[in-house]
This record gives sequence, structure tokens and C-alpha cells, in this order.
Amino acid sequence: MSQVHLGRFHYILLPKLSQGQMQALSRRLEVMGFSVRLKGTLTAKSDVGTIHVDPGGLCWSNSDPADAILPVIPDLLSGRKERIPLEELKGLYFTSARIRRETVVKLRTRIESSSRWEALRAAGGCGLAADERTVALFLIERLEECSMLTDFSTEGSTPRRYGRRVYFDSPLDAADAVATIRIAGESGTRNSYLPKDNVLRSSNRLSFSRRNLSELFEELGEWCYFLPR
Repeated sequence: MSQVHLGRFHYILLPKLSQGQMQALSRRLEVMGFSVRLKGTLTAKSDVGTIHVDPGGLCWSNSDPADAILPVIPDLLSGRKERIPLEELKGLYFTSARIRRETVVKLRTRIESSSRWEALRAAGGCGLAADERTVALFLIERLEECSMLTDFSTEGSTPRRYGRRVYFDSPLDAADAVATIRIAGESGTRNSYLPKDNVLRSSNRLSFSRRNLSELFEELGEWCYFLPR
């Protein structure tokens, strides 16, 4: 699992968790002395601070939640995966449509979006989880091209500034995206990031079979506790 610190908030990227795992986490935190409420998102309060856990795979707190959350992770990872309909599982990661001769793919990410996206770029950080990268690359390889934010320029790049750092809106082919897309806890000499709106656009059509999609989700390992049925 990966940890990210932005401003006064601490984040831990977690697997996508089943209801059973959320209940197990709730019980463990209660044993540790937290006052816990589980209603979709888990909220655990103590004298030190408040911890939130979203089943989509994100923990955040205004105090460092590592001492409370990290010891519980081995128990969470030992659980069995839950099978859900393939379309439901797909919806946890992305939606796609063909609009005016353009393919538009909207990715769902834990923290690589909205105001957190800009804060990460300004800090030179990254919050993309490994399963999110796997899904993004699956899509980019089939689109063959898309626009990404990069920390290097290419032909056709447009500069963008976040904080004191300069990036570029850059057209990339699939090979360049595969070679450069960054995840939390890692950094290369050339890095690319999903666009701020988490939308991939291409004139090419997006094509994959039900089997392709099932095999993709089978590959996500401990980052996702759901399997397709």
C-alpha cells in the first residue's frame, strides 16, 4: 500500500474493499479504542483525530493514520475476493462512450483527481495506484494514442504550470504512455500523468471483449478484492 501526504491531510491508498473487509476493519478499530461509524464510508474517531476509509480504496485523516491502519492490512489481504457482475466491476474503474467521432473514457481514481490532482502536481508527487495504472494502460493500448500531462515536452506539447513546476499537455502514443506513466511511490526520468479530469480522448475506437476485460480484472491482485462473474 502507498502513503501520500498533502497539506494537512495524510492518505493511504488501500485495495478496493468488500463489505466484509470494511466490517472487519470497523471491528479492529473499535478494539483499538476508536468510536466507529460504518455507513458506506467508515469514520473512526479518537482523541488523536478522525480517520476516514472509503471502500473504493482510500484512507485519509488530519493526523497520521498509519499506526492504526497499517497493522490491519495483513488481515484485510488474507480475505477472500468477492465475485460481482463484470459491468459493476468495470464501473469501479471506468466508463466509456463514443461522442461525435471521439472515444471518451472517464477513469475513476482514488486521489488523482480534482483539487488533489493539482496539489500533487505542485508537490511533484503522484497518487496513482498500481491497479489504476494497469487499467489505464489496458485502455491506452487499445486507444493507441491520447493526451497526457508530462514532465517532458514532445512535439505538439503545451506548457502548464502547477505551483513552481512546469508540465506539458502532450499527445502520446501508447508506447510512450506505457513507458512513462507514473504510480505512487515511484518516479522515472520521464513521467506522465492522467489528465486532471481523468478523461482519455482519442479519435480511435475502443475495442475489447468480455474475456479481455475479465482477464484484466483477474490481474489486479491485492489491489482489488473483487472478481468478475
